Amino acid sequence: MKNHIIKLTMLNIILGITITSCGGEKDSAVPEENLQTKVVTQQETEATIATSELISEADFNFISTVDLEVIIPASPSTSVGYFINICTDFSKVNDKAKINYDSCKLRATLHTSEQLFTLSLSNLELAVVAQIWPIAEGAQPVTIYWNITESSTRWNIAI
Repeated sequence: MKNHIIKLTMLNIILGITITSCGGEKDSAVPEENLQTKVVTQQETEATIATSELISEADFNFISTVDLEVIIPASPSTSVGYFINICTDFSKVNDKAKINYDSCKLRATLHTSEQLFTLSLSNLELAVVAQIWPIAEGAQPVTIYWNITESSTRWNIAI
């Protein structure tokens, strides 16, 4: 019984120390207004549209991609290698192409014969740029542009 009283006394002392150590001074790093809960009410009304109310044009086919057939020419030289990038994110700065190479849809080398590739483009990718790089010191790339509104979905690249 004496052991039991000692254990209860020790437990009460530990609980008392724990409770009093958690209280005390206010933390100066947290402003008092941040401790209060603010209730904000806002009424919003959203228009509900039923699927039966959606209307599309008769010629709209709900396809969001365009397949572009690309014919890459044969390498113009057997002594110099050529590499081609075809990318979708680019701009022209002072008549030079500034290309985001992370947007490339095709990276390939030119071979001794033509090559055919099909690139799947989103409807937002209406233009692409091809750069053909001769693998030679000091060589400059040949830059060629393609635009769906000016061309068909078949691009025969010529250098």
